[in-house]
Amino acid sequence: MSKSRSFFSFNVRPLVFWPPFALLISAVIFSIFLPEIFSNQILNLQQAILINFSVGFSWVSFLMLFLLVIVFFSPLGKYRIGGIKTKPRLTKLSWFAIILCTTIAVGILFWGSAEPLNHFFFPPEFFDLKPESNESQSFALGALFFHWGFIPYSIYAVPSLVFGLILYSGKPRYSLVNIIKPILGQKKGENWSGLLDSICLFALVTGMAASLGAGILSISGGILSFFPNWNLVLIQPAITLLILLTFLISASSGIEKGIRSLSLFNLGFFVLLLVLFVVLGQGLAIFPAFADNLKTYIHYFLDLGLQISGAGNQWTFDWTTFNLAIWTAWAPITALFLGKIAVGRTVREFLIFNLFLPAIFCTFWMSIFGGATLKFAAQAPDFYKNLLEVSGPESIIYQVSKDMGYFNLFSQLFIIAMFISFVTAADSSTDALASISMKKAGKDVFKTDVNLKVLWGTLMASLAWVMITFAGVDGVRMLSVIGGLPALFLIILAIISLILILINPKKHLS
Repeated sequence: MSKSRSFFSFNVRPLVFWPPFALLISAVIFSIFLPEIFSNQILNLQQAILINFSVGFSWVSFLMLFLLVIVFFSPLGKYRIGGIKTKPRLTKLSWFAIILCTTIAVGILFWGSAEPLNHFFFPPEFFDLKPESNESQSFALGALFFHWGFIPYSIYAVPSLVFGLILYSGKPRYSLVNIIKPILGQKKGENWSGLLDSICLFALVTGMAASLGAGILSISGGILSFFPNWNLVLIQPAITLLILLTFLISASSGIEKGIRSLSLFNLGFFVLLLVLFVVLGQGLAIFPAFADNLKTYIHYFLDLGLQISGAGNQWTFDWTTFNLAIWTAWAPITALFLGKIAVGRTVREFLIFNLFLPAIFCTFWMSIFGGATLKFAAQAPDFYKNLLEVSGPESIIYQVSKDMGYFNLFSQLFIIAMFISFVTAADSSTDALASISMKKAGKDVFKTDVNLKVLWGTLMASLAWVMITFAGVDGVRMLSVIGGLPALFLIILAIISLILILINPKKHLS
């Protein structure tokens, strides 16, 4: 009896841990045994959200960037998170590496090539662009910059900044309710704590499990390109287990050791890929091309950001709104981690490292890989279009490597990079999941219950393998988008909180 009580009194907040845990297991069961009904119902709900809240996602995201620019140049920009005497726990390079690897996961590894290809072949009709033309090629990179640049990083930066400021301004509970404390007052809002944390936790877990599942498929596909006779049934669980074991080793080391070291290695690997792609591919021509791509990005920025031409269009729903909904769904839980590791930094430093530098890195990456992909696609449009439609987005970067003449080199590097990126993203995400679901936190918020991190990591890895083996990742991935709706309203409250802090910092940060 005592052991049973010990298990159910495990260091978790029951109303935060068990509801999303049960919902996730139920969703996977339904996706296995009733796949068509499950997918159809979730798809209908997702489409309803994308259609009815499309303009809301865009305008709120645009407002956040505008607000952050004001904050950057305001007196609040000089405020040090944690107080004037607080020292940072991480070096600037380690801090940036962790931020970048936490926020991009593996998205840039294949969407950097696959997304511009979609826009090149299927540009939005509201801009009157001819498919496979120079104009659609230019637009493709501009849209890519928009979906991976300053707007999405603003979605992460606002709640992260508010959470960090409030967390280190007193002794509030480690909960998302901190994001709305400036609105409710320091002593209010505890009744909302469990509900907010539970909903946002569910959105991130579904997204991470689906992302991990897609990554396992991509890595196994890359391995099969080298060893076509290997058994896929054995490869996929082996990859899953290897990711899990690597993550467990890193997770047990904490933020200042495991996550920091892995993120620095991950960042170094990204830089290596960039340098090799530039030297062996486009050479110095990449720099004027990057300048031209930035001009295109600026040209379409207001139109895409405010949906001036594309409101109510299916392309907008499928790309801009879908991307913003995903970023929004993940933002609240990610904010717990990004806000926590910002201690000792000024608000201005926070915005440089959480907004400007990651956005610039991503746009430069997209310019290199997207530009190379479009160059080859323009030379063989029918082949690339068929490859995209038949083999999927994860196949594009491997074909680009083959066209460059360095298939073995880049394919092996991309397989390693995807593996490292998944482990790094899982490490920081499970740190946030464990922190928010802990019943009792220690005095040092950098110290998270390792058992809970292992539990969440094992759960996500297991669910990812079950999905790709028996069901498919699309249904559960769509659940993450649905989580973007409640997250959108929390983000709006985060905007109000930041405005209140901006107006009267002494009142809310003392």
